[in-house]
Amino acid sequence: MKIRNDVRLGAILVLGDILVINAGFLFSYWIRFNSGLFKTVFGVPHVSRYFQVLPVLTVILIFLMRSDKLYSVRSRLSIVDEFFMIVKSVTVGILLFMAGTFLYREYSFSRGMLSVTWFVLIFFISGWRYLVNRARFALRKKDRNLLIIGDGQIVGNLIKHIAVDSHWDYNVKGVLRINSDVLGAVDSVPVLGRTDELCNVIKRHDIDEVILTDVEIPRTKIMEIILGCEKHMVEFRLTADLLVMVTSQVDMRTIDGVPLLGLKESPLAEGYNRFVKRAMDIVLSIIGVIVLSPVFIIIGILVKINSPGPIFYFQKRIGEDGNRFAMIKFRTMINNAEKGTGPVWTQADDPRRTKIGTFLRKTNLDELPQIINVLKGEMSLVGPRPERPHFVGKFKEDIPRYMARHRIKSGMTGWAQVNGLRGDTSIEERTKYDLYYIENWSLVFDLKILSMSLFALKNAY
Repeated sequence: MKIRNDVRLGAILVLGDILVINAGFLFSYWIRFNSGLFKTVFGVPHVSRYFQVLPVLTVILIFLMRSDKLYSVRSRLSIVDEFFMIVKSVTVGILLFMAGTFLYREYSFSRGMLSVTWFVLIFFISGWRYLVNRARFALRKKDRNLLIIGDGQIVGNLIKHIAVDSHWDYNVKGVLRINSDVLGAVDSVPVLGRTDELCNVIKRHDIDEVILTDVEIPRTKIMEIILGCEKHMVEFRLTADLLVMVTSQVDMRTIDGVPLLGLKESPLAEGYNRFVKRAMDIVLSIIGVIVLSPVFIIIGILVKINSPGPIFYFQKRIGEDGNRFAMIKFRTMINNAEKGTGPVWTQADDPRRTKIGTFLRKTNLDELPQIINVLKGEMSLVGPRPERPHFVGKFKEDIPRYMARHRIKSGMTGWAQVNGLRGDTSIEERTKYDLYYIENWSLVFDLKILSMSLFALKNAY
């Protein structure tokens, strides 16, 4: 039944996309030729000309969306990820279609019409997908029985996340321990025993999927679990530690037949990629300064009225290659807040915050002046968040590979921050996310993080 429901949902997505693509294309035709928004110097072409090529565009887009796994029902893409995949598919599809119209000599199709189509299709398809996913998650039942194997804290984290996130249709039936003999429950989910009872637990609780959270157990034990799952036709998954993922990206060279292994360089080690990233920083930060200047003035007045002292707060931070710079923020605490205490972490309900400062921190508005740091070249829009020299000196001794995050410019926002790792959270976890970003950088990844930053308010205090 579960597979049948997946097939039905896949069919709904395909049919819905076909209707939306056709509706969007015809709406684009109306905007271009009949709405009065554009001049029609050469007259209005008959709609039948465009009807003839509409099936071709539809097939191209459906094929590209399928290639990008937008019909993989169990891929569980986030809304942001799905949006960027749609943008990619539509962009490539329109470019291929335009290339085809250049080769078609019998009729000249409007390039303006195809440009409008690009915008409209992204809006239509994304809107349709958003609505269907909202309905899908609202109606979804937690009917996929899940068994989690592990001893560490990640077991509880998975259980909590699955419970509150409607993307997942898991019903967590229980936990199996690897080394621990402690039974009881984890976040109200019962501990059903140890891994040597795997097959009995699978049969007794009708398990559909198993997740192993501990990657440091012997390979022979992992193979036993995998084979046990295969024997009972149960899907097996293994949690991937981000640090392991980063260090698994190895580069191999040979000297006279002797293999040498090392970590792959970040894409930002290439001059071209650095140029592209810097160009994006300059363009977007200039736009930001122009658009947000009224907001700057209003916030500056509120900060000054609310508490005596300067509007801006300049704090020494460690950036690219370990260089120090003065990071700019709107002042959110009383003047000289660390006098007598020295550098300390900001905490929830910190009594040193001003009233307007509390609001600015919770909404991330206190970070806006760092656009100036970006324009000066001291920071980037996206990158690992810069830390204070006092804490860097401490963390580099205690956290493996901590200083590797300083190979690129620090960012106003970053992959760790949009995943809630900010404030008084694990530095080890932040470092893993930062290193993952460095090793997997792309312009699309930056745009995704910037989009997610608009809603990333977790642990903002």
